[in-house]
Amino acid sequence: MASPKVILNFLKNNFDNLLSDNELGALKGLTKEKDIMKEYGSLPKYNITGEDLKNVFENKFRAIDLYHPSAGIDPSLITRKVDRIPTFDQNYSSLAKRPTEDFSVDAEVTSFVKAPTLVTDASVLKDKTIVPFVVDRSIKDARITGVGGQRFDKPVDTYGGIQFMDDRGKGEGFASALSAMTKKQNTLETIDMMGGKPVGMPVVMAERSSDFAMDQADIFMEMMKNTKMTREQKKEMTDNIRDITYVNTDKETGIKTVRQPFTKAPPISKLEDFGAYLKKISGSDRAALMKKMDSAVMRDLGAPNMGHARLALTNPGLMAEDWLSMGGRFVDLDPKRGVLPSTHPSYDSQLMRAKDAETYTFGTGIPHTIMLRKLMEKRRAEGDYGRFKPQSPDYKTIEMKPQNIEVVDQQLIDEASKYLEIKRKIGDKEAYEYAQKLIPAT
Repeated sequence: MASPKVILNFLKNNFDNLLSDNELGALKGLTKEKDIMKEYGSLPKYNITGEDLKNVFENKFRAIDLYHPSAGIDPSLITRKVDRIPTFDQNYSSLAKRPTEDFSVDAEVTSFVKAPTLVTDASVLKDKTIVPFVVDRSIKDARITGVGGQRFDKPVDTYGGIQFMDDRGKGEGFASALSAMTKKQNTLETIDMMGGKPVGMPVVMAERSSDFAMDQADIFMEMMKNTKMTREQKKEMTDNIRDITYVNTDKETGIKTVRQPFTKAPPISKLEDFGAYLKKISGSDRAALMKKMDSAVMRDLGAPNMGHARLALTNPGLMAEDWLSMGGRFVDLDPKRGVLPSTHPSYDSQLMRAKDAETYTFGTGIPHTIMLRKLMEKRRAEGDYGRFKPQSPDYKTIEMKPQNIEVVDQQLIDEASKYLEIKRKIGDKEAYEYAQKLIPAT
């Protein structure tokens, strides 16, 4: 993660006496909302603005600063905006070029679980097998009370992506849909049967990945309540939603399938009904609808700023994290417990951590080309994939093929440890250069 103490610094502005020094701040001995309320009468509050985020991340060196076509070129010589390296916040919206402009979020912290154990080299992975899970950037244990200075009618509790495994109450590991978790469970059982030790490791998804989550939809709906749309705008927005059409063409037969998933969507004029509808539809359809709201036609009709909604849900420590980076969290998984009902409201199923397993963090992300070295070598042998620059086909092979794993060898441990050492002792740029040079011609 870009700065493991980012949110702590913001929280300290309001509740310095309650917080000790760890990644997300820790409330002395109190981990549940009811305990915090009983002891102090209120929850710790924080406010983060777009300017706060810029101050932290604007000049952070990222992987894209090496692989982008304009890398190394004097910015003053680049005349077209489209040719410039994207800012850290640009991809949080397809519409707004700087989503941090005029952004602010107000929230409360509802729980302080034990922080993950920080390790500074990869020797902890010795004799393990990495099972990668694509995970979004959303924050856990926050109650969003407002965005853009406008308070929410119903504050939104957040459940986390990469941080989901931090809550050890029931031994949670990873959550997703039943089909995805069942396939991952089969992989865990295979590793176990072959004498391996599976360790689950999140792979950071792109900036808009939280669109799938219910808490993202809830934030959007609360922002909708604060809009000043006319009756005509609400009707036109409803018509636009119901008319959304997808045409899929079968690659083998050429047959086209037309789908209109939102024809039965309640009218925008009935926000409570529309919000309930968002909770009932599939996560994929929910994500598609959130992306539609991030369009010029919807903004012109009065839709709230989706870039702001996404920033509000994003863990600040992951705000500028590289796509497909790994190592922000990892935990040993238990192949024996199987697939269980999920405690995460966006998903129906979850896999469990091994008994008494520690949650670990490297305190920063490591490129996927180091952590999944052999898999990416195979990808490069198959075509123009597996490069230092993250690509959608590489993301898809991690997401859609649960059998893709990485048996940890000494080379992985050495290269990951060297990367961490360079980043810690010299800097981000030099660490990325080291990672890039490990892969010929990328």
